[in-house]
Amino acid sequence: MNNAGVLLQSMLDTLHPAEKRVAEYILKHQQQISQISVQKLAEDTETSVATVARLAQRAGFSGYRELKFALLSATAAIPEKDDHFDDIRPGMESAQVIQQLTCWAKKCIEDTAQVLSSEQVDRAVTALLNASKTAFFGVGSSSFVAMDASFKWIRLNRWSFVYSDPQVMLLSGVMLQPGDVLVAISYSGKTKETLEVAAMAKEHGATVISITQVGNNPLHQMSDIGLWVTATEAGMKRGDIGSRLAQTHVIDILYMSMISRNFTDAVMQLEETYTMVRQKRKD
Repeated sequence: MNNAGVLLQSMLDTLHPAEKRVAEYILKHQQQISQISVQKLAEDTETSVATVARLAQRAGFSGYRELKFALLSATAAIPEKDDHFDDIRPGMESAQVIQQLTCWAKKCIEDTAQVLSSEQVDRAVTALLNASKTAFFGVGSSSFVAMDASFKWIRLNRWSFVYSDPQVMLLSGVMLQPGDVLVAISYSGKTKETLEVAAMAKEHGATVISITQVGNNPLHQMSDIGLWVTATEAGMKRGDIGSRLAQTHVIDILYMSMISRNFTDAVMQLEETYTMVRQKRKD
Protein backbone atom coordinates (compact mmCIF):
# COMPACT_ATOMS: atom_id res chain seq x y z
CA MET A 1 0.00 0.00 0.00
CA ASN A 2 1.25 3.47 -0.83
CA ASN A 3 2.39 5.68 2.01
CA ALA A 4 -0.57 8.05 2.23
CA GLY A 5 1.41 10.56 4.28
CA VAL A 6 4.10 10.91 1.59
CA LEU A 7 1.36 11.13 -1.03
CA LEU A 8 -0.47 13.99 0.70
CA GLN A 9 2.79 15.83 1.36
CA SER A 10 3.66 15.63 -2.32
CA MET A 11 0.24 16.88 -3.41
CA LEU A 12 0.15 20.04 -1.26
CA ASP A 13 1.23 22.48 -3.96
CA THR A 14 -1.40 21.16 -6.39
CA LEU A 15 -4.42 21.38 -4.07
CA HIS A 16 -7.10 24.03 -3.82
CA PRO A 17 -6.87 26.15 -0.63
CA ALA A 18 -9.63 24.29 1.26
CA GLU A 19 -8.25 20.88 0.29
CA LYS A 20 -4.76 22.01 1.27
CA ARG A 21 -5.97 22.97 4.76
CA VAL A 22 -7.44 19.50 5.18
CA ALA A 23 -4.25 17.81 3.93
CA GLU A 24 -2.02 19.89 6.21
CA TYR A 25 -4.27 19.15 9.19
CA ILE A 26 -4.12 15.41 8.46
CA LEU A 27 -0.34 15.49 8.14
CA LYS A 28 -0.03 17.39 11.43
CA HIS A 29 -2.33 14.97 13.28
CA GLN A 30 -1.37 11.60 11.77
CA GLN A 31 -0.86 10.04 15.20
CA GLN A 32 -4.43 10.96 16.22
CA ILE A 33 -6.11 10.26 12.87
CA SER A 34 -7.94 7.17 14.15
CA GLN A 35 -9.90 9.38 16.56
CA ILE A 36 -10.78 12.11 14.05
CA SER A 37 -14.13 11.70 12.34
CA VAL A 38 -14.84 13.21 8.95
CA GLN A 39 -17.22 15.68 10.60
CA LYS A 40 -14.60 16.83 13.10
CA LEU A 41 -11.97 17.10 10.36
CA ALA A 42 -14.29 19.31 8.30
CA GLU A 43 -15.14 21.43 11.35
CA ASP A 44 -11.55 21.90 12.50
CA THR A 45 -10.39 22.92 9.03
CA GLU A 46 -13.42 25.14 8.37
CA THR A 47 -14.28 23.16 5.27
CA SER A 48 -16.95 20.56 4.51
CA VAL A 49 -17.37 16.81 4.42
CA ALA A 50 -17.49 17.09 0.62
CA THR A 51 -14.09 18.79 0.60
CA VAL A 52 -12.59 16.00 2.70
CA ALA A 53 -14.05 13.39 0.36
CA ARG A 54 -12.76 15.26 -2.67
CA LEU A 55 -9.25 15.37 -1.23
CA ALA A 56 -9.32 11.63 -0.55
CA GLN A 57 -10.44 10.94 -4.11
CA ARG A 58 -7.70 13.19 -5.53
CA ALA A 59 -5.22 11.06 -3.60
CA GLY A 60 -6.64 7.92 -5.23
CA PHE A 61 -8.85 6.68 -2.38
CA SER A 62 -12.57 5.98 -2.46
CA GLY A 63 -13.16 8.27 0.50
CA TYR A 64 -11.92 9.51 3.87
CA ARG A 65 -12.37 6.12 5.49
CA GLU A 66 -9.99 4.42 3.05
CA LEU A 67 -7.52 7.31 3.34
CA LYS A 68 -7.60 7.02 7.13
CA PHE A 69 -6.96 3.28 6.92
CA ALA A 70 -3.99 3.87 4.61
CA LEU A 71 -2.55 6.40 7.06
CA LEU A 72 -2.94 3.98 9.95
CA SER A 73 -1.49 1.09 7.95
CA ALA A 74 1.51 2.93 6.54
CA THR A 75 4.76 1.60 7.88
CA ALA A 76 6.91 4.49 6.72
CA ALA A 77 6.28 7.84 8.36
CA ILE A 78 7.19 11.13 6.74
CA PRO A 79 10.75 11.85 7.83
CA GLU A 80 11.29 14.97 9.85
CA LYS A 81 13.54 17.54 8.30
CA ASP A 82 17.11 17.04 9.36
CA ASP A 83 20.61 17.99 8.35
CA HIS A 84 20.67 15.36 5.63
CA PHE A 85 18.10 17.32 3.63
CA ASP A 86 19.04 20.93 4.35
CA ASP A 87 20.07 23.22 1.51
CA ILE A 88 23.67 23.36 0.42
CA ARG A 89 25.59 25.57 2.86
CA PRO A 90 28.64 27.75 2.25
CA GLY A 91 32.02 26.11 2.74
CA MET A 92 30.86 22.51 2.83
CA GLU A 93 33.52 19.84 2.40
CA SER A 94 33.24 17.54 -0.59
CA ALA A 95 32.60 14.61 1.74
CA GLN A 96 29.62 16.46 3.23
CA VAL A 97 28.19 17.23 -0.21
CA ILE A 98 28.61 13.59 -1.24
CA GLN A 99 26.82 12.37 1.89
CA GLN A 100 24.03 14.93 1.72
CA LEU A 101 23.24 14.55 -1.97
CA THR A 102 23.41 10.75 -1.73
CA CYS A 103 20.90 10.74 1.14
CA TRP A 104 18.66 13.14 -0.72
CA ALA A 105 18.81 11.10 -3.94
CA LYS A 106 17.88 7.99 -1.97
CA LYS A 107 14.92 9.84 -0.45
CA CYS A 108 13.68 10.97 -3.89
CA ILE A 109 13.71 7.39 -5.18
CA GLU A 110 12.15 5.89 -2.04
CA ASP A 111 9.37 8.49 -1.96
CA THR A 112 8.66 7.90 -5.66
CA ALA A 113 8.34 4.18 -4.96
CA GLN A 114 5.69 5.03 -2.34
CA VAL A 115 3.43 6.85 -4.83
CA LEU A 116 4.14 4.93 -8.05
CA SER A 117 1.20 2.65 -8.79
CA SER A 118 2.19 -0.87 -9.81
CA GLU A 119 -1.13 -1.19 -11.64
CA GLN A 120 -0.36 1.87 -13.76
CA VAL A 121 3.16 0.59 -14.42
CA ASP A 122 1.68 -2.72 -15.62
CA ARG A 123 -0.67 -0.85 -17.98
CA ALA A 124 2.18 1.30 -19.28
CA VAL A 125 4.44 -1.72 -19.91
CA THR A 126 1.67 -3.49 -21.82
CA ALA A 127 1.09 -0.43 -24.00
CA LEU A 128 4.81 0.01 -24.63
CA LEU A 129 5.35 -3.64 -25.55
CA ASN A 130 2.46 -3.49 -28.02
CA ALA A 131 3.44 -0.10 -29.49
CA SER A 132 4.33 0.19 -33.15
CA LYS A 133 6.19 3.42 -32.43
CA THR A 134 7.13 5.07 -29.14
CA ALA A 135 7.82 8.79 -28.91
CA PHE A 136 9.40 10.49 -25.90
CA PHE A 137 9.06 14.18 -25.19
CA GLY A 138 10.14 16.57 -22.46
CA VAL A 139 11.30 20.16 -22.18
CA GLY A 140 14.36 21.37 -20.26
CA SER A 141 15.82 18.75 -17.93
CA SER A 142 12.95 16.41 -18.87
CA SER A 143 14.34 16.35 -22.42
CA PHE A 144 17.46 14.58 -21.11
CA VAL A 145 15.25 11.94 -19.48
CA ALA A 146 13.43 11.51 -22.80
CA MET A 147 16.72 11.10 -24.72
CA ASP A 148 17.96 8.51 -22.23
CA ALA A 149 14.68 6.60 -22.61
CA SER A 150 14.87 6.60 -26.40
CA PHE A 151 18.43 5.24 -26.24
CA LYS A 152 17.26 2.37 -24.02
CA TRP A 153 14.42 1.55 -26.43
CA ILE A 154 16.85 1.44 -29.36
CA ARG A 155 18.93 -1.12 -27.48
CA LEU A 156 15.82 -3.29 -27.37
CA ASN A 157 15.37 -2.80 -31.14
CA ARG A 158 12.15 -0.91 -30.60
CA TRP A 159 11.21 1.92 -32.96
CA SER A 160 11.36 5.16 -31.01
CA PHE A 161 12.15 8.81 -31.53
CA VAL A 162 12.82 11.87 -29.40
CA TYR A 163 13.14 15.55 -30.29
CA SER A 164 14.04 18.43 -28.01
CA ASP A 165 12.57 21.03 -30.34
CA PRO A 166 8.85 21.52 -29.46
CA GLN A 167 7.83 22.46 -33.01
CA VAL A 168 9.49 19.41 -34.53
CA MET A 169 7.96 17.21 -31.86
CA LEU A 170 4.53 18.73 -32.49
CA LEU A 171 4.86 17.90 -36.18
CA SER A 172 5.97 14.38 -35.27
CA GLY A 173 2.94 14.06 -33.00
CA VAL A 174 0.72 14.37 -36.06
CA MET A 175 2.27 11.15 -37.37
CA LEU A 176 1.32 9.14 -34.27
CA GLN A 177 -1.60 6.77 -34.79
CA PRO A 178 -3.66 4.25 -32.80
CA GLY A 179 -1.22 1.64 -31.54
CA ASP A 180 1.55 4.21 -31.05
CA VAL A 181 2.59 5.58 -27.66
CA LEU A 182 3.75 9.01 -26.52
CA VAL A 183 5.62 9.17 -23.21
CA ALA A 184 5.20 12.79 -22.08
CA ILE A 185 7.58 13.84 -19.30
CA SER A 186 6.94 16.98 -17.23
CA TYR A 187 7.57 17.30 -13.51
CA SER A 188 5.03 20.09 -13.07
CA GLY A 189 2.55 18.52 -15.47
CA LYS A 190 1.87 22.05 -16.72
CA THR A 191 4.55 22.62 -19.39
CA LYS A 192 2.78 24.25 -22.33
CA GLU A 193 4.78 22.55 -25.07
CA THR A 194 4.37 19.11 -23.51
CA LEU A 195 0.63 19.60 -23.13
CA GLU A 196 0.35 20.61 -26.79
CA VAL A 197 2.23 17.52 -27.97
CA ALA A 198 0.14 15.25 -25.72
CA ALA A 199 -3.09 16.78 -27.00
CA MET A 200 -1.97 16.28 -30.60
CA ALA A 201 -1.03 12.65 -29.96
CA LYS A 202 -4.40 11.92 -28.32
CA GLU A 203 -6.22 13.64 -31.18
CA HIS A 204 -4.61 11.18 -33.59
CA GLY A 205 -5.44 8.14 -31.45
CA ALA A 206 -2.09 7.44 -29.78
CA THR A 207 -1.84 6.30 -26.16
CA VAL A 208 -0.37 8.98 -23.88
CA ILE A 209 1.69 7.94 -20.87
CA SER A 210 2.63 10.80 -18.55
CA ILE A 211 5.37 11.04 -15.93
CA THR A 212 4.60 13.94 -13.59
CA GLN A 213 4.71 14.97 -9.96
CA VAL A 214 1.95 13.68 -7.72
CA GLY A 215 -1.37 15.47 -8.18
CA ASN A 216 -4.22 16.15 -10.53
CA ASN A 217 -2.12 18.31 -12.87
CA PRO A 218 -3.25 18.99 -16.47
CA LEU A 219 -0.93 16.46 -18.11
CA HIS A 220 -1.93 13.70 -15.69
CA GLN A 221 -5.60 14.44 -16.36
CA MET A 222 -5.05 14.35 -20.11
CA SER A 223 -3.04 11.12 -20.19
CA ASP A 224 -4.38 7.60 -20.66
CA ILE A 225 -1.86 6.24 -18.16
CA GLY A 226 -0.40 8.44 -15.44
CA LEU A 227 2.80 7.67 -13.53
CA TRP A 228 3.69 9.79 -10.49
CA VAL A 229 7.00 10.80 -8.98
CA THR A 230 7.87 12.79 -5.87
CA ALA A 231 10.92 15.01 -5.59
CA THR A 232 11.04 18.21 -3.58
CA GLU A 233 12.60 20.95 -5.69
CA ALA A 234 13.31 23.53 -3.01
CA GLY A 235 16.03 25.95 -2.01
CA MET A 236 19.46 25.29 -3.53
CA LYS A 237 18.22 21.89 -4.68
CA ARG A 238 16.46 23.62 -7.55
CA GLY A 239 17.98 22.89 -10.93
CA ASP A 240 15.71 19.89 -11.40
CA ILE A 241 18.16 17.46 -9.81
CA GLY A 242 15.50 15.59 -7.85
CA SER A 243 12.81 15.56 -10.53
CA ARG A 244 15.25 14.33 -13.17
CA LEU A 245 16.47 11.60 -10.84
CA ALA A 246 12.93 10.45 -10.03
CA GLN A 247 11.79 10.55 -13.67
CA THR A 248 14.81 8.56 -14.82
CA HIS A 249 14.05 6.00 -12.12
CA VAL A 250 10.54 5.54 -13.54
CA ILE A 251 11.95 5.13 -17.06
CA ASP A 252 14.35 2.48 -15.76
CA ILE A 253 11.45 0.68 -14.06
CA LEU A 254 9.52 0.60 -17.35
CA TYR A 255 12.62 -0.55 -19.23
CA MET A 256 13.42 -3.39 -16.83
CA SER A 257 9.76 -4.44 -16.67
CA MET A 258 9.67 -4.71 -20.46
CA ILE A 259 12.80 -6.86 -20.42
CA SER A 260 11.31 -9.09 -17.72
CA ARG A 261 8.06 -9.57 -19.65
CA ASN A 262 9.87 -10.45 -22.88
CA PHE A 263 12.99 -11.88 -21.30
CA THR A 264 14.40 -14.30 -23.90
CA ASP A 265 14.07 -11.99 -26.92
CA ALA A 266 15.13 -8.93 -24.93
CA VAL A 267 18.28 -10.54 -23.59
CA MET A 268 19.26 -11.74 -27.06
CA GLN A 269 18.78 -8.22 -28.40
CA LEU A 270 20.77 -6.66 -25.56
CA GLU A 271 23.61 -9.11 -26.10
CA GLU A 272 23.65 -8.29 -29.80
CA THR A 273 23.75 -4.53 -29.28
CA TYR A 274 26.37 -4.88 -26.53
CA THR A 275 28.59 -6.98 -28.81
CA MET A 276 28.21 -4.49 -31.65
CA VAL A 277 29.14 -1.52 -29.47
CA ARG A 278 32.11 -3.38 -27.95
CA GLN A 279 33.44 -4.20 -31.42
CA LYS A 280 33.16 -0.56 -32.47
CA ARG A 281 35.15 0.51 -29.43
CA LYS A 282 37.97 -1.81 -30.46
CA ASP A 283 38.10 -0.39 -34.02
